[in-house]
Amino acid sequence: MRVDNRVPKWLSTGSIALILIMSANVSFAQNFNKRFSRGDAIRLTIWQPWQVGDTGKSQSIDINGDYLIDNRGYAFFPLIGDVNVLSHNARTLANDLKEKFGAYMQDPLVVVEPLIRVALLGAFRRPGTYLIPPDASFWSLVDIAGGPDDNSDLRRMFIERGGHVEKKNLLSGFENAHTLSELGIITGDQIFLPERKRFRFRDAFDILKFSVSLINLYILVTRV
Repeated sequence: MRVDNRVPKWLSTGSIALILIMSANVSFAQNFNKRFSRGDAIRLTIWQPWQVGDTGKSQSIDINGDYLIDNRGYAFFPLIGDVNVLSHNARTLANDLKEKFGAYMQDPLVVVEPLIRVALLGAFRRPGTYLIPPDASFWSLVDIAGGPDDNSDLRRMFIERGGHVEKKNLLSGFENAHTLSELGIITGDQIFLPERKRFRFRDAFDILKFSVSLINLYILVTRV
């Protein structure tokens, strides 16, 4: 039996946008109750099914993007300026932004996704600080940094927080695609990936030198 995969004609662009919003809400549902913190970020996505400007022509304002939360607890958005987000979760912030952006857009569909800020240091191909959803897999975070370098030692990868080692043995989390929240990774954490230790000629020379010193010491002691 042949299956017809064509999109029905009755499914309008607005309906498709609404379905996308509902799908996004399902995938972000576990983050809806998460309170924002200083240093976090917000990924803003706005669908504008229609908008009419002063000229009567359809207009679209692209303000989708990532917005940092400063040390006051505010995020700065185009058109509406500073918004205090600390008292919000993703759902209530989306509703608040919908009301504020409603002064500039007609019936905007707003989706807010929490992001955390994590630094990847050491033997990554592109070490640096990245913004990522807390429900993303640890593998996807490493992938953003270009993956591990050829000389990396994944078995020794660890999390550092506030100058102290928070968690070791992250290889299983990498292999099993655990989420960042499952691993307890939060904003400000640093993921260190050490290089694999190499046995160099100088190391062999130092070992030989040390061995000779021990032999000379033994001979000296036995002669006394």
